[in-house]
Order: sequence, then C-alpha cells, then structure tokens
Amino acid sequence: MSLRDFRPPDQVELRRREAATWGQRPAAAVKILRWNPVPNAAGTMLGFLDVELPSGLVINAAKLMSGPNGQYWVATPSVRRRDKDDQPVTGEDGKPLYDQIVGFRDRSARDRFRDQVLDALRRVHPEAFGDAA
Repeated sequence: MSLRDFRPPDQVELRRREAATWGQRPAAAVKILRWNPVPNAAGTMLGFLDVELPSGLVINAAKLMSGPNGQYWVATPSVRRRDKDDQPVTGEDGKPLYDQIVGFRDRSARDRFRDQVLDALRRVHPEAFGDAA
C-alpha cells in the first residue's frame, strides 16, 4: 500500500481497535447534581432533580414521578402551553396542556434515560424512593 492509498480509520474502526487493545471503556455515568424532595399532595411527584448526562448536557428541573403501581419515571421539564393571547390552553378534560422542552427520538432512548437516571438517583439519594428503594 502506498501513502496515496492510506485512509485514516473512521470513528467506528477506532473504537473497535481501542476495545481490542484496551478492553471496553466503562460507560460514563449519569450524575445527579441536585435532588430536592417536593412531593405533591397526590403523591405522583416526589421531587425535582438536576441531571448531568455523560455528554455534558445538564437537564435542570426534571421531576421524579411515581405511578399507582409503584413504578417510577423521570419527567423532563415542560412549559404550560399558551394560545396567541398568552392564555393557558386546556385539554377536553379542562386540565392544562404542557409542551416538553426535552424529548427523545424513540421509546428505547427514553427508557434508557429513565433507567440511568433512576439508577444514579438510587445510588446517591436512596431516600428519594421511600421504602420501595
């Protein structure tokens, strides 16, 4: 092969070669920057948290939520929807509608985010989950 034919490896090939040489890199962990327990009266919201993702993205004011069957999830920040006159928009049931600020490309991505954030929160603030931790 001459120098003219040389092509540098792409990112996928570089990662493959690194893994073959050094082993797999440990997955970067999600960090909980702040946990603020603020349960609502219905018991569906348990508190607010700020999360730093391995990419460096920080999501402030996410909410730890609890469902009727004891399942937990993380609600990303949202804003109340408003009409052209800046009045709150409500659904057919009369409840306010909200628009998500942070979204996910698919359910799989959303589930990974949820699982990673819940794992990180359990590590540093197990009290957030009450007796179910």
